[in-house]
Amino acid sequence: MTTEGSGFNRAIGLWMVLLLTIFAWAPATYPGYWQSSEGFAPIFNARFAAPIAEIATIPDLWRGSGSATFILTYPLIQLGISATVAVRVIFILAVILGSLGIYLWLAPRFGDRSAGLAGLSYGLMPPLLTTLYLRGNLSDALILGLLPSVLAGLTLYRLSRSPATMGLSVIALLWIWRTQAGLAVPITLLLVFYILFVERDQLAALAVSIAGIAGLLSLIPVWGIRGQQPVMFEHHFLDLYQLLVGDDPSTLFVVGFVPIGFSLIATWLLWMRRREYDRRLSPLILEQDRLLIFGLTAGGIAILLSLGISAPLWSVSGAARLFTYPGQILLPVLPFLAATAGSLPLLSPALGERSYWATLLAVVILASFPYLLPTFTRYQPPTLPVAVYGERADLVLLEATIAERSSPTGDGNAELSVVWQLQRPLPFAYNLFFQALRGDATGEGYEVIAQLDQQPLADRPATDWQPGEIFTATYGLDLPVDPNAANLRYYFGYYDWRDGVRLPLMDGDDKVILYGE
Repeated sequence: MTTEGSGFNRAIGLWMVLLLTIFAWAPATYPGYWQSSEGFAPIFNARFAAPIAEIATIPDLWRGSGSATFILTYPLIQLGISATVAVRVIFILAVILGSLGIYLWLAPRFGDRSAGLAGLSYGLMPPLLTTLYLRGNLSDALILGLLPSVLAGLTLYRLSRSPATMGLSVIALLWIWRTQAGLAVPITLLLVFYILFVERDQLAALAVSIAGIAGLLSLIPVWGIRGQQPVMFEHHFLDLYQLLVGDDPSTLFVVGFVPIGFSLIATWLLWMRRREYDRRLSPLILEQDRLLIFGLTAGGIAILLSLGISAPLWSVSGAARLFTYPGQILLPVLPFLAATAGSLPLLSPALGERSYWATLLAVVILASFPYLLPTFTRYQPPTLPVAVYGERADLVLLEATIAERSSPTGDGNAELSVVWQLQRPLPFAYNLFFQALRGDATGEGYEVIAQLDQQPLADRPATDWQPGEIFTATYGLDLPVDPNAANLRYYFGYYDWRDGVRLPLMDGDDKVILYGE
């Protein structure tokens, strides 16, 4: 066991989790919001209690954000907190609850310092940080906050047989099911295997199985909500080197040095320890071994499934239907990777000494630094977007206003100011069209009287835009009529200049209709 003192030192691991995880959630407190591949979709949906989020995102039973994603943002907004702040608060809570859950789960078996190291490792694990600051996915982040609570409840139930602890696990698991069903499937299966192998509690396994079935049945009212794959799934498998470090800042899933490096050391220490002790004499050590073996196995399998060599298995099984990216399969096993990484002071008591343990904590913090540098914007998003272009919610039109001006000669001009955000890379450098139309005498038809066709930005083709980036531009039209006297409307959109095909809106139209102010 680890070397631990008395008084404050007996809970120093818990204090380090509480204090040092601030590095993980501090960026979420900066003014504004960060530029992520989900854009402002969590903010747009935070005000509504729809069964599946559908604003600036693809509504989908498995991959989409369920109603439980925003169960905490809605009351905050009702109290007068802005949607942007409410979403940031939930991201912060996810990190804190997840790290504390890891500590509570492991402390009874691993001791304070190993549990503290594991909790800090979890809060600063690259897949969790990229879920927050590169993907900006609130449903996945919330699940990473809830999953350790399920594990903590199961362990405490086995130790105390308290119905309240089992109730905690069941409620958290049901919450996960209504947050994102795609992740809930592997999580439920993983929990059942964990209980049977590590906890060895048939009643707990039955309770989790029933909760999983109940979660699945709760999806019946939204069973028909299916959407297409947001990205090309097969293009996002990881290369082996990307497990340690991404080849560019946009790499969404990197396991990281600490989970892999510390777990490899833990594997060697565990093998050495199992050679030296009489396993019949210590049930606690047997439990520790089972947990570590399960964690190493689950982590290894998930890592293999995130690599390109597993592509045929995904295709044959159809499991890709549950996820947006192959790397999401890593998220359910993050608690177990944190457990194996945090077990070093347990397996080698010398590493539990204050100086060595502090060094391990410092390594965890330093290794996380590259993932704690999101790009921020002070732009305040509107309550709702003007329009969403692309069948996969590729581009969100945040603002579009037209200022009309008359001239003494009887004509005038119109100036369009737009703000948009890219959410998915565009396959082609689309041009934009901006048209002014005048109503005919009957009021039933419109004719184009002026139009503009050009690249959206003179210095940045659309294929060069990065997910999360926000752009602002102004376009002008010379009008042959007085805008104050004519019945005018305006069309705005994007099109492929090679064949004239317009980039469709998610609602099925191919243009946004605007009116002058």
